[in-house]
Amino acid sequence: MQDWDSWKEKIATINDSSLESEGGYVSNLLFRGQKCASWDLESTIERKGIDLPSVANFSNKIKKTKLAFESYLDTVWPSKFSGTDHQSPPENYEFMVYLRHHGYPTPLLDWSRSPYIASFFAFQYPSEDDEIAIYSFREYSGKGKSSCASNSTIIGCGPTIRTHKRHYVQQAEYTYCRKKISNVWHYSSHKEAFKATKNEQDLLQKFTLPAKLRSKVLSDLDAMNINAFTLYGSEEGLAEMLFNREYGYLL
Repeated sequence: MQDWDSWKEKIATINDSSLESEGGYVSNLLFRGQKCASWDLESTIERKGIDLPSVANFSNKIKKTKLAFESYLDTVWPSKFSGTDHQSPPENYEFMVYLRHHGYPTPLLDWSRSPYIASFFAFQYPSEDDEIAIYSFREYSGKGKSSCASNSTIIGCGPTIRTHKRHYVQQAEYTYCRKKISNVWHYSSHKEAFKATKNEQDLLQKFTLPAKLRSKVLSDLDAMNINAFTLYGSEEGLAEMLFNREYGYLL
C-alpha cells in the first residue's frame, strides 16, 4: 500500500472478515508494527543477538531479576516458579510481561489487538528502511492446531493477566515459540515456526507502507488519542508527545 488512507480501508476489511469456524475456536486477530520492513519477526532477546535459551535457564535468570525489582519497588511480586518447563503460558509469564514493558529482553513477541496501536509502533521512530511493516496474525482459525515437539511451535498466551497497566492500555497479547532439543524445552524463533506452518493455523499477513508517511500517520493517530503518552503513561511519553506536537513529527 502506498498511502495511509488505503491502510485504514484495509483495516476495515480485515476486521470485518469472517471465518468458517465449524464450531472450533477462533483466536483474536492480532497486529504488530515494525519500523523496518526488512526486519524478521524476532523477540527482543533475539534482537540482542542472544541465543534463545532453554525455558528452565531463562526462568532461573529472571528469578534473580525478580528480587531486584521487588527491592526497588518495595513490593512482593507473586511467585509462580513451578519448576516445570513446558507450561503454556510459560512459567512466571506475568512477570515476563512486566519485564518486557520495561525494556528487559524476553522471548515474548508482543502484539496488539488494535491495528492503529500497531501502526503507531511501526511509525513511532524514523526508519532505516524506505518502508515500515505491519503484520496481522491469527493463531487459531476454527480448525484446531497441530504441532510437533521437535519443531518450533507458536503459542499464544492470551490477554487476561495481572501485570503492568501498559498491557491493557496497549491492548496487548503475546506469543512465544518453543521446541524440544535433546528432550529439553527451549525457546525458539517465530521465523522458524512460520516456515513450517500450515494454511489452517498461524495465519500471518504482512503489509508495508512508505516510511515517509510518518508525520501524517502520527498526526492522525494523535487525533485519535494514540500517542507515546497514552500508550506508555510516563513522563518520557509525555515529553515525546509534546515535542512531536510542537515540531510536527520531524524525521
